[in-house]
Amino acid sequence: MKILVINVGSTSLKFKLLDMPAETPLASGRLEGIGQPASEFSYTSAGAPPERGTAKFGGYADGIDHLLTWLLSPSGGGLGSLDEVSAIGFKTVLAKNIVDAVLLDEPVIAAMEEFAPLAPAHNPPYLGAIRGFRARLLKTPLVGLFEPAFHKTVPEYAWRYALPYEWAEKFGIRRYGFHGASHRWAAERAARMTGRDNLRLVSCHLGGSSSINATLGLTSLDNTFGMTPQSGLMQSGRPGDLDPFIILYLQQQLGMTPDAIHAALYKDSGLAGMSGVSGEMKDILAAAAAGNKRAEMTVTAFVYQVRKAIGAAAAVLGGLDVLLFTGGIGERSAELRERICDNMGFLGIRLDAKRNATEKPDADVAADESPVRVLMVEANEEVIVARACADLVSGN
Repeated sequence: MKILVINVGSTSLKFKLLDMPAETPLASGRLEGIGQPASEFSYTSAGAPPERGTAKFGGYADGIDHLLTWLLSPSGGGLGSLDEVSAIGFKTVLAKNIVDAVLLDEPVIAAMEEFAPLAPAHNPPYLGAIRGFRARLLKTPLVGLFEPAFHKTVPEYAWRYALPYEWAEKFGIRRYGFHGASHRWAAERAARMTGRDNLRLVSCHLGGSSSINATLGLTSLDNTFGMTPQSGLMQSGRPGDLDPFIILYLQQQLGMTPDAIHAALYKDSGLAGMSGVSGEMKDILAAAAAGNKRAEMTVTAFVYQVRKAIGAAAAVLGGLDVLLFTGGIGERSAELRERICDNMGFLGIRLDAKRNATEKPDADVAADESPVRVLMVEANEEVIVARACADLVSGN
């Protein structure tokens, strides 16, 4: 069974073609600059050299056509026909009252559209890509594994907001939690790498979008995200948790419209807004190293938030067996891993500085004597999405 997994960004489309249930990768790639003046693509398939180039992708339709044409080429993953694709899986983010893997039919699409204002950087691009694939592959099931699916085990007392009960019921207001596929993969890898079951795991998915998860075995108990991707830790351009009366105050003082506040909260805040440099942590670290005090303060604030969230997650779990880093920052920034783990011996966390600086994922970078293992793991959300697709279309 061949599953095509799609990950959509505001101007990008990443994909991986997997043979299931063996979970064998057949092809992968990314298209960047969709809808921008300059676009480029990068494709890789088993046994063939990478292909890179530029093209004009005026929208997702152009990108999808380019991708599907390549998949049918001699170097494109071994497909003789698109009918060989059993399902297309999407790492969908948010839809009203949906916390599972589901077929992307009209009611589900309507639920995504209803919550599009809550995920403006995610839902509109996904909806465009879903419609593009649907128009070209009429018989192929389209499946969305919504990011909150892994968090449906979070207890009700942890996901309810202290708001009028009727609001929550009518409008689907709750803590949904995100990065579910990443935290699920992290839990599986931690179990394999340690050879232990029922681990008390705190997984840190750190990148342009970041979250901390408390997981017992393979059961999610808490996640730093709330109802929307604007919550939790500070994100690239999104603020993270925010006192709601700040918004009311800004409306009163500045006369800001809801649209202006909306834009400021999903692209002008977070790392970008605090640093004044960029929403990319690598740029902020470079600026801090060059003496930019505002950049250094932003790095310190990010580290502080992560450390505080790790402590809270350990409290939820009643202790800690494994601390795991994943995501772009979590996998690649030895400096931030070291700063986050510094002086965390009270939780049993002891990092080995040499291992942390030299090892590559997947690796254990804790000191030999550390009671808590510190792992860095390469994210593999596509496998989790592909499994959900395979289960759904095969009726499991």
